[in-house]
Amino acid sequence: MNSTTYEAFSTLPQYVEANEKFLGRQPLGHLSRILDLACGNGAVSELLVKAAPQADLNGLDRDPVQIELAIRRFEQLGYRVSRSAQTGARCAAGKPAVAFAVAPADEPPFPEAAFDGVVIANAIHMLPDKEKLVAAAWRVLEPGGLFGFNSAFYAGTFPEGTHQFYVGWLNEAVRHLQTLSDRLQAEGQPPIRRVRDKNRKAFRNRWYSTAEWVALLERQGFQVNDLNERVVMLDGHCFAAIGAYTGFAEVLLNGYPVETATAALQKTAQPALAATGASAVPRNWLELWAIKK
Repeated sequence: MNSTTYEAFSTLPQYVEANEKFLGRQPLGHLSRILDLACGNGAVSELLVKAAPQADLNGLDRDPVQIELAIRRFEQLGYRVSRSAQTGARCAAGKPAVAFAVAPADEPPFPEAAFDGVVIANAIHMLPDKEKLVAAAWRVLEPGGLFGFNSAFYAGTFPEGTHQFYVGWLNEAVRHLQTLSDRLQAEGQPPIRRVRDKNRKAFRNRWYSTAEWVALLERQGFQVNDLNERVVMLDGHCFAAIGAYTGFAEVLLNGYPVETATAALQKTAQPALAATGASAVPRNWLELWAIKK
């Protein structure tokens, strides 16, 4: 099974707990207008409305499929969801206003100082122009507003000794694909062809260090008030769920047919982990909160 979204991984306890603890590092209950950038399927958006139950919420993502998933999630929670990029009035039954729209995270279609909280969870590493993204967050925040992000793709994300698993997983997946290709040829069918140089641009982005992130935020007019590195333990189920995401397969096994690549990553995640003798692998999550000066 493959997926064009990361929905399978976003439902796992490890992912939910990591994001709950990220949001829990700051008091959010006083916020009244929150913007969730690159909101994806709304998994973190849901955690945001729990942490700030009185706040109106706007979510943006450039993928229409993700936005539809987010809308469906909130409709199931009982919200009347607007499909727009406008801040709105309170909806029925006293619930805060919730709106989702298709738009890039680094070009939010809102006026200056429209929000008192901006969050981008598990996605800031995907943006090719970090300066532009942070400048956009600063623009739509009111003075004193709160900006936060977390990421498991930064310089320092791999604890010492964990590279062995990732290299082993990739090698296992490639061997699996070669075995499958050989079998297809033996049966008189076309082998699996790999077309090189099809890396997605997001995977080419350089991973920033914590010091670089702090410097970038300060250049853009933020004052960092909290920086944390959280260790999250990922087991075989986590990696299989990650492998089901076509976006991940397209970059890790670039050039292979994506459905075949996702199947290979899912099938080999558990054996690759078992080969390390561990039941789970630690991964560092960077968590950073800052205030607009």
